[in-house]
Amino acid sequence: MVRMSQLIGVVLAGGAGRRMGRKKALIEIDGETLVARAARHLWPLCRSVLVSVGSDDPNPLPDYDCVRDDPPAGRGPLAALDAVFRATGTADLLVLACDYVAVEPQMLRMIAASAREEDDIVMPSGRAGRDHPLVAVWNRRTSRQVHEAVAEQRLKVRALLADCAVRRLRQDAFPGIDLDRQLQNVNTPDELDDLVR
Repeated sequence: MVRMSQLIGVVLAGGAGRRMGRKKALIEIDGETLVARAARHLWPLCRSVLVSVGSDDPNPLPDYDCVRDDPPAGRGPLAALDAVFRATGTADLLVLACDYVAVEPQMLRMIAASAREEDDIVMPSGRAGRDHPLVAVWNRRTSRQVHEAVAEQRLKVRALLADCAVRRLRQDAFPGIDLDRQLQNVNTPDELDDLVR
């Protein structure tokens, strides 16, 4: 099992939010931005929390350290993870994309507690079998695969999973949690309205 005190929390906040019409990280729910909400959920579980943003973006959360993607901008979450791995030491990463609005700390705690030394990536998988690698523990040893994929312009996260020892956590690993609800990420204003209504 990975000790949670050894994890670095990573808020993925670099998306352009094209379908949303604005940067998702800065959207507010009950007066709190999505990036601040994600950082608040990660903070009790990790020794430190970083905010990952695009290469040209300002830090949306100045109370937290920020890691910028290498240019060019717009290469997605694998480029973000590559930058974070290179900017940090030896700890594993507990990753939360800020557009997973409904994820609660208890689910993150269960994911972190489920990670074993032999697992490269530990992530929830919804009832329909959809993987969620942006709500996950990424073992430090995946940094090599991530870096090589980005260098070769293979930027799809799902394509990388075939090269890793992935542990998928189904609904029965999350007693008392509506997994599919918490794993709804928001990409459009209507999806956001439906989730917070």
